[in-house]
This record gives sequence, C-alpha cells and structure tokens, in this order.
Amino acid sequence: MNNFKVKNPRTDLSFEIAFTKAYRKAVDSVSHPAKLEAACLRAQFPAILHPIQEEDLIAGRMQMGVVGLGIQHQTGGFGYYINEEKVTAELEFKAGNAQYREDLNDLLTYWKGRCTNAVVLRNRPESIREALPNDLWRTMPLPASPILRMAGAYIDFDKLVKIGLPGLKAEVDAYRKKAVESAGDVELHEAMLDTLELLGEVCLHYEKQAQRLAEETKDDKRRVELVRMSLSLAAIRSAPPTSLLQALQLVWIYSLMAPLIEFGRLDVYAGDLYAHDVDSGIISEEGAVQLVESFFRLIDHLDCETDGRVIVGGYGRRNPQAADRMCLVAIEACRRVKEVLPQFTLRFNKETPKPVWDAAMRCIEEGRTYPLLYNDDVLVPGVMKAFRVDRARAESYMPLGCGEIELDHYSFGTPSGSLNTLKILELAIRGGYEPQLDQQKGPVTTPLASCATFDEFLSNYKKHLNYYIEAQAVFEKYEYEITGRMHPFMLVTMLYDGCLERGKAVFNGGCASLGGTLEMYGNVNAANALSAIKKLVFEEKKLPAARLVEALDRNFVEREAELKLMRDAPKYGNDDDYVDSIFVELHNYLSAYITEQAPKVGLDSYLGVTINNAQNTTLGRWVGATPDGRKAGAPMANANNPAPGTDKRGITAMLNSLLKPSHDNHAGMVSNLRFTKELFTGSRDKMHGLVQNYFDRGAAHAMITVIGKDDLRNAMLRPTEYRDLIVRVGGFSARFVDLKKDVQQEIYDRVTY
Repeated sequence: MNNFKVKNPRTDLSFEIAFTKAYRKAVDSVSHPAKLEAACLRAQFPAILHPIQEEDLIAGRMQMGVVGLGIQHQTGGFGYYINEEKVTAELEFKAGNAQYREDLNDLLTYWKGRCTNAVVLRNRPESIREALPNDLWRTMPLPASPILRMAGAYIDFDKLVKIGLPGLKAEVDAYRKKAVESAGDVELHEAMLDTLELLGEVCLHYEKQAQRLAEETKDDKRRVELVRMSLSLAAIRSAPPTSLLQALQLVWIYSLMAPLIEFGRLDVYAGDLYAHDVDSGIISEEGAVQLVESFFRLIDHLDCETDGRVIVGGYGRRNPQAADRMCLVAIEACRRVKEVLPQFTLRFNKETPKPVWDAAMRCIEEGRTYPLLYNDDVLVPGVMKAFRVDRARAESYMPLGCGEIELDHYSFGTPSGSLNTLKILELAIRGGYEPQLDQQKGPVTTPLASCATFDEFLSNYKKHLNYYIEAQAVFEKYEYEITGRMHPFMLVTMLYDGCLERGKAVFNGGCASLGGTLEMYGNVNAANALSAIKKLVFEEKKLPAARLVEALDRNFVEREAELKLMRDAPKYGNDDDYVDSIFVELHNYLSAYITEQAPKVGLDSYLGVTINNAQNTTLGRWVGATPDGRKAGAPMANANNPAPGTDKRGITAMLNSLLKPSHDNHAGMVSNLRFTKELFTGSRDKMHGLVQNYFDRGAAHAMITVIGKDDLRNAMLRPTEYRDLIVRVGGFSARFVDLKKDVQQEIYDRVTY
C-alpha cells in the first residue's frame, strides 16, 4: 500500500529535501501553526501532483512524499512526518552525489525528534507510560498500543458543492472580520484564505495542463473529454459547481489537498446535479457512469487500503429520489471498476428501492466484495443510543476505515488505540506475568491456578482490561490536545461543524463533537477461552487449572489430550448459548467500560469498535497458546466472526451467533461472510433470501465475498493466474495474491459456505 498508482513515479527524494527546506524557512519566519501549515502546503502542492493520465475524466493524481504533511499513514504520515525506513533505504541502496547524500542524512537527523509522531510519543502523560510504552504493536507483545493518527475526517462535501470555493472564501472572510472585532484568531482565518487561494492555483495548474493535452491529442473523443475537464476546472475556481463533472472535480481536488481518504455520501452531494444533467440532456446515464468510474479509479490510485469509503443510500438524504438514481449509477461504476478501492458502502433500509438492492446483489455475486451492506433500521437507533444523539443526527452516521462509525462532518472519533483482549487474558491467567518478555505487566492479580471460582478469575481479567482501557482513553484525549496545538488541518477545519463558528481549528476546540474509538481484537477467542476455562476447570473439573496453564506454556507439545479438551469446548459461531452468552457478556462489559471513560477524560464520546484489518493475524503473533485450543502465534478470529474453522454447524447456526451482540453500545462491529460462487449464483433466490432474512432479524451489517470453490487454494499455488482475485480481509478488501502469506492462510482457513 501507499505506493500511489501513478505513471512515472518520482525516482529520488528531491521533493522531500525541498519540503524540509521550506519547513525550516517557515519555522524561522512564522510562529502560528496555521501559517506554518499554509507554507508547507505551498511546498507540497503542486510539487507532489502527477499529470493527468489518458484514462482520467477528472484531474488530480498525487504521490505523497516520504517526508511531508498528512493526517494518517495512508496520506503519507501523521502530521509532519518522515518515513525513516525509506529514507534510509535511499541512502543505503541508491546512487547520488555527495550533496544529495548529505541532504538525506540531514533529513534523518532533522526530523527524528521533530516529526509529529516523535513529539506525541515523547510527551505522553507519565500516568500511562507503563501501560502504553510504545506503538510497536507489529513487533512487540503489547496488550494495548496507541495508534498515532487522526483517521476518518468526513467533511461537509454537500456544503462544499453547494457554495463552492467562492462561497467558502466568503464565509471564512466573514469569520475573519469577526475575529478582528472580537480579538479572535485572525491568523488562523488568514491562513485559511491563503490555503483556499492555493487550492484555486492547483485547479489552474490542471486547467492549463488539460488545455495543453487537448491541443496535442489527435483523438477527437479524448479532445472533447479534456476540453470539458479544462472548462470545469476553470468554472469551479469562480462559482459553485453546476454539473456532475464540476462537483466531482471540486470534491476530488479538495480531498487531495486536505488530504482526505473518506469521500462521504456521494448520492447526496452529487445526486441533484446528476438528475439535472441527465434530465436536461447535458449528460447521458452512460456518461455519468463513466465519470463516476473515473472518480473511483482516482480513489483507488491513493492505495490507502483500509479507507477510501464512498457511501450511498440510507436515511437522512436531502432528496431521496435523485439520490436513489445516483445510487444506481454508483453501483454500476463499482461493478465495472474491478479494483480494491473505493470501499463502496450501501446504507439501506426498508424503503430502499428494489432496483437498488438488486443492483447491489448483482455486484456482490460477481465477486466485487462490494457494496458493504449497512442496515439503517438497526444502526440508526443503535447510533442514537451509543452516541446519545437525536434521530436526525444519527441518520448522518458514516462508517469509516475498517468499520468505525462517526457522524458526518459533526463528530470526530479517530481510532487511536488498539486493545488485544486475548493478550490481556494471557496476562490475567498468569496474574499479570508476560511470558514472552519475562516481566510483570499491569495489575498484579491472583493467577488462574489459585482462583477458587470462575467468577473470581473473570473479575481479575476485568481488572486487567480496565487498566488498559483507562490508559487508552487518557491517551486519546491527550493526542487530541497535543495535535490541536500543532496542527490546524485547515481544509478539514473549514468544513467541520463548529469550527468556523467557534473560530478554532478542528482539534483545538473547534469540532462540534470530539470523541474517540478504541479498536478491540481477540474478543471471540477470549470468549472461547473463557468458555473452556469455565467448563473444563470449574464446572466439569476435567482439567485442573495448573495443568491447563502448563499445557499453554508448552504450546501443547506432548499435551495432545489437553489440546483436544480445549478444542472440543464450546465455540462461538455454532448458536451455542453457553459460549455465545459469554461473548455477549464480554462485549457488553467492554462496551460499557469504554463508554464510561468519555466524561472522565473530557471527550464527548468514547466507544469500542470490533473491527479488523489484518491485525487479527499481526497481533496474534505475539499471543501465546490460549485455552480455546489456539496455538502460539496463530491468528485470532476476524472481528465478530468465528475463529477460523470453529463454526461447524452450518450457515444458519453461524448467523444466529452473529445476531446476538447488541448494536447500541459501540461504534462499529463488522461481520464478514464468504460464500462459494457455485452456491450464491446457483441458488440465487435462496441466497438472496438468506441475506435478507439475516437483516430482517436484526443484523447491522455484512461484508460478503463470493468466490469460486477452489480459487483461494489455486491462488496460493499459482498467484500469477489470480491477480484479479479480490477478497474481504477484515475491514478492507485486497488482492489475495498481494497479501502476506500468513494472512492468506488465515483467510483460506475461514469457513466458506
């Protein structure tokens, strides 16, 4: 990921050297963080932009530097960032004159302690340093880890399209005048206006490029496309968009420069203009599909893996009739653009027109893994309760990244921490002792072998969970505070509710609702392990606790009898209330305790999320053998799904288990379902009915992969023949052959129905 799909990518780090020089110059001449950001944006744009490519109907491609200004790792990095590994590789393996190499050494030494990551980690509160020693979750056995980023900005694209650049400039200038009168932050508003001027200059940059390409091409059709592109870029510099092309062009350029990787409710901000264009004969339906295809290919070129969301459908849309027409266009574009991105998402409800639903099912059964399906009739009431908002606000909910939820251009809930609940169970079993590092971590509690009852052990486990949850909440609030002082992120601030009205940047008191989310991994395995402990140790007394722990310490070597007992214990995913109730109780406890932290640390909300990217595999490497019969280092279950191979009673039983957790006490819980193509298309009516019944019975969402019976096995054996095989990993999709081998194996081991 993060390679940016552009032709002729930059071959050296000249941009990074120039950016660093511009940053140094700005630091010497300005003190306000917004002025510094404006100067850095001018150093970054148009320097990192790439030319219009032959297939583009919308202008704008970029390649973020390995040094630069971003918001999270998918946009290069967090804040002012450096990718030390890539700079070091340039020094070690690439040619360059003495001055170039000197400049690269300068980059490394200059940014080492000045990049935002370093500043945030260095200054974290003393009270959480023991619980959160570092963010090296990829290579260290950490029960919990901070994640340094500001992920998931959903700006007000609808407002942007309605008022355009001139309207936004006028609004910012009006607030600048108020700031002058009230002794407010005038410099922030001045820097915003400078940034909007730069955005207009970028439009002009591409306008001239499109004009030149139109003059040079000998292809009449391409000439028309380029002339339209050039005229649209000129138009959006001086007026709000009046066509679908202009709307998509403005949204795209603004997103590139922010830089954003979530693209909002497409059918809302583009639906009215699409309907007008088609009804007026300005564009054909096929022409509109091709425009959206181009928009989607540009999103895919960002190569941002877990994000790149485009949302359509659901409650709360301004003009549902026009929006539903736009839905069909967007679904068709998704069907045709056979790429990993965008993470195309359909919010649906009981009022969703049948043609929209049928088009979505067609897209899924052709193997696209999209659209991701979100049930508004379950989620809107759930969001109302979890976020404590009214229905109108809840109808603006937006899934981001791997499945976290926030409220469109109103709340910010970056998932800036991960909690490995299975790793924490491993500690609790040993009273807080961490066997891989041979050290005590967190609370000291009575080890499992000395607990008299299951309830005593469960209470101890919760003490360990609480310790890390509390630390993560403190970090979340702290990260906002230090980031807010350093980074105004002006292009986000200008289109987030509350910011202009308060005269403050988004993370410095501007955001209307500043919340957070805590990613949880290992819940299913932890529930399975608790089930085994409860049944085998305390109820049936088939396995003394000391013997169980000794088998875990040996990773079951020469302990086959104990392994069989643990693997035969009840497992989530089989509609077995014994273990399913343990999972639900654990889920509810975690959700409630996480939620309780918000008022304690001063956040508007703090909610748990049970989502997954490949971290179920990565974090699993650092968890030893566990009482569910999982061996040391093996992957954990993916999100809300059964552990691979443990759901043995069929699809109905598995779905029944998935339906049991509540959806009103958290900010996201994803479910991945995988069906063979032979079943899904061979029994189309039956399978469509099964999916519909699943939602009718209270399911919140489903992420469905339809795949040939033997495709995964063949792709592992002959990867060159399966380059286009896309699978749902967790909260993101990927080309199967591009995944790491252990992630491929974990996906292969999941049950396919």
